Amino acid sequence: MPIVADTMVETRTLDLLVIEDEALVAMLVEDALTLHGHRVVGIADTVASALDLAEQDRPDLVVCDVKLADGDSGITAARALADRGIPCIFLSGNCPGDGGHPLIIGCVAKPFHTGSLGAAVQAAYAIARGETPEQIPPALRLYRALPA
Repeated sequence: MPIVADTMVETRTLDLLVIEDEALVAMLVEDALTLHGHRVVGIADTVASALDLAEQDRPDLVVCDVKLADGDSGITAARALADRGIPCIFLSGNCPGDGGHPLIIGCVAKPFHTGSLGAAVQAAYAIARGETPEQIPPALRLYRALPA
């Protein structure tokens, strides 16, 4: 994977799926992620479209809102993707108290700062791979403690 310099921290370029039903928010999230050198492989607004996109172009990580279009649940989408081995973080104004799956790493609350989201994605990806990130950004609330 290519390495992109980000201020003073080297980061991997990740293929990311964004699950967000508000078009403007989805565009802001995509911009924030691409600004950090990542590639957004798709934007979904329902569970079905998220699963379809993940099947077509398996992402390294998913950034998922909790409330989706058509009454769908981002929690359902994240768990289904985690069951397929794809790690997720929530990006939501309504962060769940628990991820319900080891590959659902944590949550970043909306509103978010672009730098915080980029750092949260990198940290979550490292955790999903069994690594210990250099730092956990304060914006990322983890669902499980890291090994000491």
